[in-house]
Amino acid sequence: MSAPQIAPYGHWKSPLTAESLATCSIMLNEVAVDESTGAVYSVECRPVEDGRSAVVQHLNGQSKDILPKDLSALASVQELGGGSISMRFDGRILLSDEDSCNVYLLDPGSTEATLVQPAEKGIRYADFSSHPTNPQWIIAIKEDHREATPETQATHVHNTLVAIDIDSDPQESAKEVIIAQGDDFYSHPKFDPSGKYVSWIQWTHPDMPWTGTTLYLAEWKDGSVDNATRIAGKAQEESVAQPKWGLDGKLYFASDRTGFWQLYSYNPEDTKLCALSFKGMENSDFAVAEWELGSSTYTSLDEQTIVATVITHATSKVVLIDTVTSSVQELDLPYVDIDTIRRVSSTSFAVVGSTRTSPQELALISITPSFETNRKVLTSTASFELAHDFVSTATEYTAPQKHGPIQDSNVHMFYFAPRNPEFQADEKSLPPLLVYVHGGPNGAVTPALDLDIQYWTTRGFAVCAVNYTGSVGFGREYRERLSGYWGLVDVGDAASAVEFLADKMLIDKTRVGIYGGSAGGYLTLRALHMYPEVWAAGIGSYGISDVKALQADSYKFESQDVDRLLLSKTNPDERELELKKRSPCYYAKQMTAPLLLLQGTEDVVVPIAQARMMADAMHSEGRIAEVVEFEGEGHGWHGQKAIHESFTRQEEWWKRYLTQMS
Repeated sequence: MSAPQIAPYGHWKSPLTAESLATCSIMLNEVAVDESTGAVYSVECRPVEDGRSAVVQHLNGQSKDILPKDLSALASVQELGGGSISMRFDGRILLSDEDSCNVYLLDPGSTEATLVQPAEKGIRYADFSSHPTNPQWIIAIKEDHREATPETQATHVHNTLVAIDIDSDPQESAKEVIIAQGDDFYSHPKFDPSGKYVSWIQWTHPDMPWTGTTLYLAEWKDGSVDNATRIAGKAQEESVAQPKWGLDGKLYFASDRTGFWQLYSYNPEDTKLCALSFKGMENSDFAVAEWELGSSTYTSLDEQTIVATVITHATSKVVLIDTVTSSVQELDLPYVDIDTIRRVSSTSFAVVGSTRTSPQELALISITPSFETNRKVLTSTASFELAHDFVSTATEYTAPQKHGPIQDSNVHMFYFAPRNPEFQADEKSLPPLLVYVHGGPNGAVTPALDLDIQYWTTRGFAVCAVNYTGSVGFGREYRERLSGYWGLVDVGDAASAVEFLADKMLIDKTRVGIYGGSAGGYLTLRALHMYPEVWAAGIGSYGISDVKALQADSYKFESQDVDRLLLSKTNPDERELELKKRSPCYYAKQMTAPLLLLQGTEDVVVPIAQARMMADAMHSEGRIAEVVEFEGEGHGWHGQKAIHESFTRQEEWWKRYLTQMS
């Protein structure tokens, strides 16, 4: 290999191009399994098909599309998706179509999709479960937007749980019965394997799924439910996640009543509730914050074995749990970020996960009696490989809080150094830093390989991904510490992370940019005016610039979370003043760093008016701000054109304002 070229940081030529990321990558949304055949089905969002969600069958070493091209398997209940497909016991797949919101029954053999529940305009369905012995009955979440306008969607969207008899005439609405109503949200409706019981989660504003939910169990009575009983959970205090039926007939779920999402079982026959305790894992999570429907990070393999994800400090591993002896066996798998686990057989499961050196993939894992594993990759989110020499792996750092209203704890971060074997910078120079702040804000970043981050490190930028206060993967207390301090303590954490890396002489503190989307976009805007001396440039994607304006046309799911995050420490008579104080558009004068704003025109979570408002405020103060609008895109980019332009515009921005060459 020839000697590396000398070139300034940020100007290295990378094998990762905007073209490859836009045309040779997919997003893995959901997974379903036909346990009778071993077929694994993945939902793939494809930028080259304008973000269409295809269904792919993986069976006997072959992969093929089975969903007709005029359909897209993407449910939009709660706007953020999930719960789009469900496997029936007869091998057919229930799915919700993205455009029509109709429910279809897909036959993988013939690849024919039969309409089983037309959706009236304004009606959406998701999170399906089929009765195990009476398959004409399904249960699902129904979301009704018929009374809502853009201004009233926070209050006039209605969610219920329904049972649907899909054997009715497909040209007419099937027989539909409400089985639970009156609460604001529902998730995880499931029949037990015998068909005798139905379980589900529900919650009420102002709760989010990770602040307070309630688990219910009821008896199924052929089209209705009876004797609904609360099993666990409490508003504002206890979050219950991922209830699912084990092969032993017990209902398993995760609860954070101890401060971490730990596993529990409930036996409906004797109403016995048991905590599953595992030594050394008391301060780890067995579940995730459920921003989307249908989460599955653990599953039963047999009547006494569970395969589960365990998350500690936002880093995952896979374990086998013996529910009889409460013993745990860690599996030798490389995944550090796991999205999905689904049972295939008593000795195998499908997993969607990422490693430190490879992007997210769908794999089939087989386990031997001695707990050795065989990993067969079924598909990857990238159809190309980033050579190992180019991969920048994460270094985990914990830094003291030195900025913001709370300075009695630590800031967690993953640092990715510039890495490209074909280039090196002048020995006397330090790399520019891009600080990535995740969305949520109750989200997280992991040490797994992320091609978006590698896009920058292979060009000679350092990247710091911050798990600021409020991030998940560190327990309930760390999540709750953000309540009342959103846009204050998290912003201070980002500034503290920069100071820490500068003190370690890892980065050039005069060339630091900050970027993020959604809540990360809001944090970016806040950071630019609260700590203007720290940042040389910023890029905000679909971030909030005026909190009060957002509340006026907020979508239902998050419509009351702003109060918890912003105002839980504020006196009622100071509400209006505080909303203004937390809105970046009023502080354009303090923003000395150039700002690039990326925004989808169809975003219902953070409407496009927010980006335009911020840019106008910047321009009125003579500041540098540009808005790039992606036609037809929503809260994130799914189409090839938007993904390509997003990378190219960001690269131009960082080069212009953070590197030594113009």
